[in-house]
Amino acid sequence: MRELLPFIRLFPRHAGGLTAGILLAFVTILFSLSLLALSGWFITATALAGMTLATAQMFDFFSPGAGVRGFAIGRTAARYFERLVSHDATFKLLAHLRSWLFKRLLPLPLSRLKSYRKADLLNRLVADVDALDQLYLRMLSPVVSALLVTGLLPLGLSLFSPILAKAAFILLVFWLVLLPILFYRKGYRAARQSGLMTARLRQRVLDYLQAMADLEIYGSEASIRQGILDAESELYKNQQQLARLDGLASALLALAAGVSSLIMLYLAAGEFQQESVTAPVMVLSVFAVLAAFEAIMPLPAAFQFLGHTRLAASRLNEVLEEQPVQYGQAMQESVSAPEISFANVSFSYGQDLPDILNRFNLTIPAGHHVAVVGRTGSGKSTLINLLLRQLEPAAGSISLAGVPVSEFTESSLYSTIAVIPQKTHVFSDTLRNNLLLARPGASDRQLLDVIDATGLNALNVEEGGTLLDLWLGEAGVPLSGGEQRRLAVARALLKDSPVLVMDEASEGLDPISEEQLISQVLEQYRKRTLIMISHQKQFLDQMDQVVNIDQSVHRYT
Repeated sequence: MRELLPFIRLFPRHAGGLTAGILLAFVTILFSLSLLALSGWFITATALAGMTLATAQMFDFFSPGAGVRGFAIGRTAARYFERLVSHDATFKLLAHLRSWLFKRLLPLPLSRLKSYRKADLLNRLVADVDALDQLYLRMLSPVVSALLVTGLLPLGLSLFSPILAKAAFILLVFWLVLLPILFYRKGYRAARQSGLMTARLRQRVLDYLQAMADLEIYGSEASIRQGILDAESELYKNQQQLARLDGLASALLALAAGVSSLIMLYLAAGEFQQESVTAPVMVLSVFAVLAAFEAIMPLPAAFQFLGHTRLAASRLNEVLEEQPVQYGQAMQESVSAPEISFANVSFSYGQDLPDILNRFNLTIPAGHHVAVVGRTGSGKSTLINLLLRQLEPAAGSISLAGVPVSEFTESSLYSTIAVIPQKTHVFSDTLRNNLLLARPGASDRQLLDVIDATGLNALNVEEGGTLLDLWLGEAGVPLSGGEQRRLAVARALLKDSPVLVMDEASEGLDPISEEQLISQVLEQYRKRTLIMISHQKQFLDQMDQVVNIDQSVHRYT
């Protein structure tokens, strides 16, 4: 159960709402118990009072009747507010948990994040977090309510008969212990398999959707689809097993309630024969124990799915235990004109894999333009990721203006360096808001200037609309690959950092557009540092330095 502790510790953040939900759940059960117990007492007492005219005239029908109505109304109101408060608290807790987990993901090094598949991370962030709602809604609140009822009901019955109080306590404790343990063991394996099968099915469906075009081209679509159907069939079988356990739980609960009621009836009848209790109290005790099973009813399902909850918690803990990138505090501000230095840098993607970089050395003077070339997989992008601290070198040091990059704060490092990555993320928003990510305070005039400079002014705008308000859609679907590259360049130019890194920035552009765009960037960064990773050779003669990462450093004069 240790895997659940990090998430249980989050409960105090929403202690007010969670505690209120538990109290309302207990009050709801208390009203239900009081309603059924009073109804049993009232029916029996009324029947006895009606046996003679004298007792019928003396019997107070109104107070118990008002109590029955009051408990019924109170039960309905308490149930409504319990659902409202407990779900609100749970949703707030899960929302906080998701943001907390996402914040823990952001500082993780790229090498660790890449060890997880995208669908797997998404499944952990969504489905596994959802599974943790059982800690409160299905586990904490029902268990606390059941314990309170188990303690208070015998205390109430002790006012009438110690024997009935002891019997109620023993019966409730017996079922309270037996049913959770039984269904935890019965459902542990199936519940864990349910979580794993669901994650596997989602991953297969996502892989299928992402590779649908290639699968059709190579004729593999049918076999992949069959694999999805097989995974779905396995999940259905697992769900049927869990459904059968649900049915078994319902049957056992009905049996437990019936057996307990019969035992209480037998003992109460004995107490009645000895004139220790009256007939109405005899019925009251039976109905009270029967009603107390409402508190025990949610427990089998909660413990049946505890295996799934523990699996979800352990999967989330795998991510939480990853060591994030530790940024320094020495450099609080960006460096205006930094010299970049790689000194004896070595890096490998795994202990058993060869070094991508082996004692690599490179110095880039401030204001120089450098092209990094080499075969695919030679380490060009790795070099940039090391500079940005998305990867950590196994040996050697990397510095800006003589200061190790590890001593920069995150904000100062990323304000010093602007990056045009290979893949541009476009948010489902307007062109204006996608550009403002680079400089939140930029004016519309500045945005339009950079749009003109990068050729984004050729985008089609609907009649009556404006270019800045153009909606780009999810993942920038309306934009071509070249237009997405232009957007990435526009962001970098807006950021206006002293260092610009271009990783295949002109990919997807025709030769004329490529030349115009790169020339614009070179002009903007004429007196600032520029690092360009490219397979293209037509711009190398405009560089101060060309680094062939496979061989050595070449200089054009």
